Amino acid sequence: MMRGFRTSLMVSSSITLALGAAALVAAAPAAAQTADQSAPAADSDQIVVTGYRKSLADSAATKRKANAIVDVISAEDVGKFPDRNIAESLSHLPGVTVDHQFGEGEQVSIAGLEPALNRILIDGHSVASADWGGNPSDRSSRSFNYSLLSPEIISQAIVYKTPEARLQEGAIGGTVDVVTRKPLDLKPNTITASGGYAYNDRSSRGSPRASVLYSWHNDSGTFGVLGSVGYDRQYLARAGVAVYGYLTGKSFFQQDKNGNVINDANGNPVPTNPNLQVNGGNYKDLVNARLPAFLAHEYFQQTRQRLSFSGAMQWKPADNLTLTATGLVIRGNYDNFSTSEYSYNTRGNLIQQATISNGLITSATYGAGTGTNWTGELDTNFRRTRIKNDSGTLAMDWDVNGWKVTGNVGWTRASGGKQPEYLLNFRTLQGFTVGANGRNTLLNWQYPASDATRWVSTSPGESSLQTEPAVLAATNGAGFFGAQIGGITNADQTLDKEKYGQLDFERDIAFGPFVKILFGGRYNDHLNRQLTYGGATFTNRAFTLADLGSYTLASDLYDGLSTTGNGTPYATLNQANAIAALTGPGTLNVTRSLDTGSYFRVKEKIYTGYVQANFESGKFRGNIGGRFVSTKDDSFYYLSSNGQTIPQTSSSTDNRFLPAFNIAYDAAPGVVLRAAAAKVMARPRYSQLAGSFSLDDTQSTGSAGNPDLKPYAATNFGLSAEWYFTKTGYISAEIFYRDISNYISNSNVTVRLTNPLTQQTRDYAISQPINGGGASVTGFSLTAQTPIAYGFGIQANYTFADADTGVSGQGLPYLSRDTYNIVPYFESGPFQARVSYNYRSKYFYVFGRLSSADYTDSYRQLDFSASYKVLENFTLTANASNLLDETYYQYSATPQAPTALYKNGRTFSISASFRM
Repeated sequence: MMRGFRTSLMVSSSITLALGAAALVAAAPAAAQTADQSAPAADSDQIVVTGYRKSLADSAATKRKANAIVDVISAEDVGKFPDRNIAESLSHLPGVTVDHQFGEGEQVSIAGLEPALNRILIDGHSVASADWGGNPSDRSSRSFNYSLLSPEIISQAIVYKTPEARLQEGAIGGTVDVVTRKPLDLKPNTITASGGYAYNDRSSRGSPRASVLYSWHNDSGTFGVLGSVGYDRQYLARAGVAVYGYLTGKSFFQQDKNGNVINDANGNPVPTNPNLQVNGGNYKDLVNARLPAFLAHEYFQQTRQRLSFSGAMQWKPADNLTLTATGLVIRGNYDNFSTSEYSYNTRGNLIQQATISNGLITSATYGAGTGTNWTGELDTNFRRTRIKNDSGTLAMDWDVNGWKVTGNVGWTRASGGKQPEYLLNFRTLQGFTVGANGRNTLLNWQYPASDATRWVSTSPGESSLQTEPAVLAATNGAGFFGAQIGGITNADQTLDKEKYGQLDFERDIAFGPFVKILFGGRYNDHLNRQLTYGGATFTNRAFTLADLGSYTLASDLYDGLSTTGNGTPYATLNQANAIAALTGPGTLNVTRSLDTGSYFRVKEKIYTGYVQANFESGKFRGNIGGRFVSTKDDSFYYLSSNGQTIPQTSSSTDNRFLPAFNIAYDAAPGVVLRAAAAKVMARPRYSQLAGSFSLDDTQSTGSAGNPDLKPYAATNFGLSAEWYFTKTGYISAEIFYRDISNYISNSNVTVRLTNPLTQQTRDYAISQPINGGGASVTGFSLTAQTPIAYGFGIQANYTFADADTGVSGQGLPYLSRDTYNIVPYFESGPFQARVSYNYRSKYFYVFGRLSSADYTDSYRQLDFSASYKVLENFTLTANASNLLDETYYQYSATPQAPTALYKNGRTFSISASFRM
């Protein structure tokens, strides 16, 4: 009770602090005039600002000139973006949030809409997406992992919160357009180089980072080249506690063949263990109480290594013609090794005691198992992962006879996945007590988890003659006598690629209030594919974890995670010993055939055409237009029927017209009022468009696609008011509304299927996407930034967002009701420093294991950055991120039912940069 009061007080105080900061900014114009050297009106060109304030001034200028409602972040200088990661920089903007499951922000949400309903463009064109296979980051969606994008090449990132007809469709929340550096925009022989070192206090390891950029053009400014190389490596270490889904106490009671609980003559449920003791309720209460299916301790380690190459070449063969070629090559190694130790909390015949509180089983004690009635498991998992991302484009800008003709053709390709994944598992028969109540968890084994002899990989009773097709093929039909201990698989191999072409025309006109006409067309040819090949490792030896060179994790690894009992620290293997056990003497490794259940391939062709008219009349300006979009999807997948696997093809076509209107009114010097309305759309994830099944035998769950899905559709409205009182200072207020129809949600059905990976036939709870119902998002943002005095300044914003999904208590994924940022900064002479505090309230995350409605609790992040210009061209910078060492906490429906608690640690870095 007191903890909840303190949390509420803290959040309330933080919101008050944010609003107080905004009020301070609102009262600061006079002081800002002094700080800006007695600044005249905002239109004056007499003020020269540099450093961080220059980036704020550039962002404000772009925002002010735009006809649509936009927010902007600008690089302070070449190679000096505000954050190490573009997503983290974007999160400082109002209404933009990131998820921190692995510490570093990787994808963005805009206006409360999940990442898949937003778009990222690089210089106006698409970019393919792939990930490393173990990240729940929606590999088959149309989002992008921002951590792959080196900040050195970026000039600006513009977030369009209201669309224009000329912009590519596909976003309901907003579109991020990343503008890269071009050689003819920079001084000839521009060189920037930086190098640094970062240390994570949870992994207790440091890592280097370096980049260099060179740009040149001839004296006449008709030919230029730019090249950039970046290298970044991070060592991540994440300790965590997780609950793999929730069941009910029904599993502790006898059931008939239809799964109904059997009652005695008095109407009381009959327990599978007649000695079962219940605290806090009776048997009937226990039947319906929610039970953590599996409680786990996890330890995840990853080396993230990114090497990126980018280049641009510009040629002006004539004064009215510019040709630009750009290329981007990214190579990422995301190898990771994880261990997890967890209890099976569903052994009804072993239950001895259960405690109920508010409909949850917060504590349970189980006796020891016998035979193969295992009570827990310990897994080691090494994923070798490689990510490749390549893009190239050729663009044209041609001014001819009063027309401005622009066009581009290009391609983008990405691949990723596990290549391969090594999985080795051990089990135990010992009794245990388990508990989960909010952020407090307990796992207490009969013997300490550090006793490696209690973790058994095989037992004589499990060995049998293995005769599955892959084994017979590997043994010339003889089979193999042994037991499975894991497997080596190539899973989630994703390929995402696209070819595109676009041609646009623009001409100044004088037709009433209309001053410019724009029209054009675009063609996209896209393919998204996923492959999985299963694998199995069999052995004819019996061994325990202790026989393989085990070690015990550090005793302080789970400090700060509120978990107790002898379940930590636990014994495990290192990566080398785990692989050796899977490939050593007495083992047989087989590769199973293509997992047709999870395979899919979606080919998508998009034809678009648009027309837009820009207008100006007195103090009014804006644009009106429409975009016609035709999307054709061909989905290829497999279905199992009557023991046969049958290839399937489904096709669908969607045509729609998307009008857009933006108007701005210069109400007074420095004051701009805006309004916007548009029809928008967002296409389903590629995996959703395939009819394939992905099955999980551990949980008896699965997911399926739906080739008949239609795109999300929405009508967006926006209003904003902005006051620019200096070149760097402004106050703005925005109201936004998203009326979403044809919303894609999940339906759950039970289907009897055979898992081609394990050859087991059982009933699976299948989640399948369907078009249904509607949803809406209503919200507002308040933003303010200004220098104050004596080198001090501040940025602050607050966003409120609320969703109506038609489902009681169910929000939209990733939508936080309250989000705010406070960034005080100081800049004087060669020294500058800033503190960034970011807060977002809880949000619905996803339907997780066993159809659990998972939420992510409120999250706050405090970062610090300081730099000192030692020489005119040489600067030292120090950064610290996640100074509060925040816990990433997820729960199922109620905060008292945890699903995940993670600590990612603090990161400290120092770097030096050189520019000439």
